[in-house]
Amino acid sequence: MFKNILRIQVDKHFPKNARGRPSILTFDDAYDDIVKVVRTGMQWRHLTPKHVSFITVFKTMRKWVDADLFKVAYQTLLRLYSRKRRPRYYCIDSSFVKNVYGSDCIGRNPTDRGRKATKMSTIVDDLGVPYGALFTPANQSDFKLFEPTLNCVLTPLERGVEMYADKGYDSRGNRVACADRRLRDRIFRRMTKNGCRTHARRAVVERFFAWIDKYRRLILRYERCISVYSSMCFLAF
Repeated sequence: MFKNILRIQVDKHFPKNARGRPSILTFDDAYDDIVKVVRTGMQWRHLTPKHVSFITVFKTMRKWVDADLFKVAYQTLLRLYSRKRRPRYYCIDSSFVKNVYGSDCIGRNPTDRGRKATKMSTIVDDLGVPYGALFTPANQSDFKLFEPTLNCVLTPLERGVEMYADKGYDSRGNRVACADRRLRDRIFRRMTKNGCRTHARRAVVERFFAWIDKYRRLILRYERCISVYSSMCFLAF
């Protein structure tokens, strides 16, 4: 369904021109080649399209990224999902992405000897479906990213649903942010012991980050611009 939604967005933003040279690269071929790069982590120059050069596929992806079509397509799909199902609870957490060639949105990773990295903060429901993603430098604290992550969700969160978070998010401001959005905060408090049941509910976001690692291109950040990397993440979502 994501592929069909993206096809509609591409036809809307880049209609075919009757004049000029016809395009040899079709939408299906471009989409399949982009997914292949994201899933396998291969370099672009090792890509072997059928009728065009790998440069053409890369420029086509950049054209879609500049129009923010991957995010729009995933937002449309997420709204359709939200109409069909009400989540039991939400969970928020963050993960570090090691940097290789990125030039923006990078900072020193305190858990990796100060090496440059990017932090991805996301909110998922009880099935692990992400509702949004926030990309910041790695030296940003988790409790400061709680409210910005709530603001970057692509569809409104259900009121009255529990929001789980680990002790790194424990602060009075974050609990107020949950109350303002009519969410029941289940943020673990510092200096307290939590049971296995609450940790089991938090495990869904950890599994989400493990699922993302199946897309090998997202384990390390090779893209110079964060817009390209975030679009690849929405494609993986």
